[in-house]
Order: sequence, then structure tokens, then C-alpha cells
Amino acid sequence: MADFKGWSGKGELNPMAIEFRPCQFHEIDQLQDLFVAAVMELTAGNYSLEQRMAWALSAADKVTFCARMEARQPFVAMLHDRIAGYADLQPDGLIDHFYVAPWAKGQRVASGMLQHIEKLAHSKEMTTIHSLVSLTAEPFFLRKNFVVVERRIATRVGVTLPHALMKKDLTLKSTRESLPG
Repeated sequence: MADFKGWSGKGELNPMAIEFRPCQFHEIDQLQDLFVAAVMELTAGNYSLEQRMAWALSAADKVTFCARMEARQPFVAMLHDRIAGYADLQPDGLIDHFYVAPWAKGQRVASGMLQHIEKLAHSKEMTTIHSLVSLTAEPFFLRKNFVVVERRIATRVGVTLPHALMKKDLTLKSTRESLPG
């Protein structure tokens, strides 16, 4: 199990621990609920209700969602003994899912998850990572030195969802120096 000590406002470590571990099969229902809650609650400033409902529908079929999670092998971020977020890193450097529970927003969970992903990527000798990022998440990824490669539009049940393909070069000196240990 990997630990991330949350950053203080001064860039120093503080004692709040976020633990990362592989998702267990019995937790997939919780990931499904977290996904829907994150989409419906956290993206409201950038997407209409119709868009959020279309996006959330991609998790409506439990069997399909379970199969996708089994294939993606996500890890969970545990905070206060609860799943505060989940993400994955695919062999080609794709971050397919990257979601934080609404109750954990603002508690550095996303920063910890990305730091964990970058450590995994470095351990696998990846030179870049990339993701299809929502308008809501784009500012976060920009702050973490990702760049927009391409603007895209996804269509879910006839509803369009603008997003961006973003990429981060892990060979940059500033990226390597930002990783602890």
C-alpha cells in the first residue's frame, strides 16, 4: 500500500495520509456510485444537466461497468477509511478513469492520485501519460504540467460532451524533481 502525505499550502508535507491500493472486486459498486456522484455533482459548472445525465449513463449497466473496471484495474484512494477517489494507468500511458468523490473535493485527493500515477508511470519507464479530460478537470491537469493536445467532442446517447486530450511529458526535469522519494 502506498501512502501520500497531503501537501500543505507551503508545499510541505502534512500528516493527513491518503492510502492507495488496488481496487477489490467487492468495491466496484462503490466506484460506480462515486463515478455517478462525481459526474453529477462536480461537473455542474461546466456541463448541463442533460450532458451530465448522458455521461453518467455510461455507468448505468452494472455488468458493463464491472467488466470495464476489471479490465482497467483501477486503484483506490482511501481517506478516513473511505474510498475518496479512484483512477487507473493503462500500459500505453492512458489515464482512463480519474474521479474524486464529492465529499473529498479540496482534500488533495486528485493531487495524490496523480502523484501515484506518475510514480507508477516512472516505475514502468513511461515517458508520457495522457488522458481525455473534462472541462471541469482541465484546469487541474494544466496546473500539473499537462498540455492540451486536441479539443474533442464525445457523443453519449445523442448528447455532445466537449473535452480535451491532454498529455504530460514525464522526461521534463521539473516533473522528475516534483516526485518525492
